[in-house]
Amino acid sequence: MALFDFLANEIVQRGQFQNEHSEVESIRLHITHLLNARRGVLQHIDNYGLPDVEDIYEGLPYSQHSLATEVKLLIEKFEPRVKSVWVEPVDINVEDYVIRFDIKALLNSGQQIYLSSKFASGGRANVLSQREE
Repeated sequence: MALFDFLANEIVQRGQFQNEHSEVESIRLHITHLLNARRGVLQHIDNYGLPDVEDIYEGLPYSQHSLATEVKLLIEKFEPRVKSVWVEPVDINVEDYVIRFDIKALLNSGQQIYLSSKFASGGRANVLSQREE
């Protein structure tokens, strides 16, 4: 159980997840928070969060792969329920220039989850379970 879930008491019931979907939802929410944090905002954890996404947009399309690596490393470091993670950039549509990634993760429980992320204007990340798209 994530500390955030315990404190928010949104998903947790009597100290355990209600079902497998609740754990996936908890991980999805935590990854959303991770991807929306900007590096340097927490003085006591200097590598928490992503670099400024606006800088990434200036270097497109080449910078998309470096951001994918940053996302992978961030999830591996700060989401303890994930054993392995793969982050794959999705081709950028020249009409909207939105950065998207497909994320596949193997949980410590052995379950695989599939997420997709999209960085909207201003660098705000939105993470969805594949079934929510």
